[in-house]
Amino acid sequence: MNQIAPSFIKESELQKEADIALRENWMNDIVFTWHWWLLVALFIIPWLVWWKVVDRKKIFEILTYGFMVMIMSSLFDAIGVENDLWEYHYQFIPLLDVFIVYDVSVIPVTYMLIYQYFSTWKSFTIASIVVSGMFSFVSEPILVWLNYHDLFKWEYFYSFPIFIVIAITLKYLIIKIKKVSIINKV
Repeated sequence: MNQIAPSFIKESELQKEADIALRENWMNDIVFTWHWWLLVALFIIPWLVWWKVVDRKKIFEILTYGFMVMIMSSLFDAIGVENDLWEYHYQFIPLLDVFIVYDVSVIPVTYMLIYQYFSTWKSFTIASIVVSGMFSFVSEPILVWLNYHDLFKWEYFYSFPIFIVIAITLKYLIIKIKKVSIINKV
């Protein structure tokens, strides 16, 4: 029979205590504050706008791109939190340490709109650079100023190329998937 290492048991117990403290903090100090209501709005409004303007003929392709952006954004966010590069003070829901509102709403919806409206590589790249700059040098500083999160071992300009690479790499991947799909159609 396998035995669990004592250090793992201690780590697990500490994690449970931290999770309980996080949920208590969320219930007592976060939910229904103006910070929380802003997160609710930032979660819902982008999707409502997207639903109004999305090209229904390309909805599967656009959503696929958006879900890929969502995965990458969440992954990079989780890596940053786990490595103590930044932390979040306010959460929409107290389940994850990542900034759900940005990872599954603001960032993917914004990039889906870019994907839909800027179809040439040149226009897509320019739009991605502009939006990446806005996320990195406008949105992130505002979120820090509003005390939504703190940066520890991170600078705003580190985010800039990451946003660009995510947008461009995933567009390239979608184009390749589309080509394979067309080639394999009967």
